[in-house]
Amino acid sequence: MLFDPEKLTAIYWYCAILGTIVFILKTALPIDSGTEIHADFNSVVDSDSSFGLFTIESVAAFFMCGGWMGWFSFGHLHYELKITMLIALVSGACGMVFFAWLIAQFRKLEHNPKPSISELSGKTGKAYMRFAPKGTGKIQIEFNSKLEILEAQNDTDCTIEAFEPIKVVKIDNGNIYISKEN
Repeated sequence: MLFDPEKLTAIYWYCAILGTIVFILKTALPIDSGTEIHADFNSVVDSDSSFGLFTIESVAAFFMCGGWMGWFSFGHLHYELKITMLIALVSGACGMVFFAWLIAQFRKLEHNPKPSISELSGKTGKAYMRFAPKGTGKIQIEFNSKLEILEAQNDTDCTIEAFEPIKVVKIDNGNIYISKEN
């Protein structure tokens, strides 16, 4: 029989144990899953910390909650098969959504101050790439206590080679204008 009580109890038990182990290991240990890029510099970009429903932790929470509730309702409360499956699915979905919501709330606590680009006026840095006269490119400059790579425009009629020292001469409508540092 496919839904033998012993087999169903074992399925719930394995889902609960496996889900719990994965949930505890993934939540408690700092395992880098490669979802973030770490570098020595950042660019000024708005990023949205989205509501991540299908993460490893939330799927593990689904199996953990669903497995434990299915095992308990079938093995100890002796509910019928359909009722225990419904309880397991609903409690697993609730656990998954609750964990994803909780992580979204924690992400809101991260404080990333929004620096004003106007603070760059008069600062010095390096050309990150070659600038043609009146051309655009990227500069490397310390901004908000970090080394940033930003878009800029050459404000002079001379070429600025890569890695030459530059100076921010003005900020206009969010655009950074540079010249060679003398």
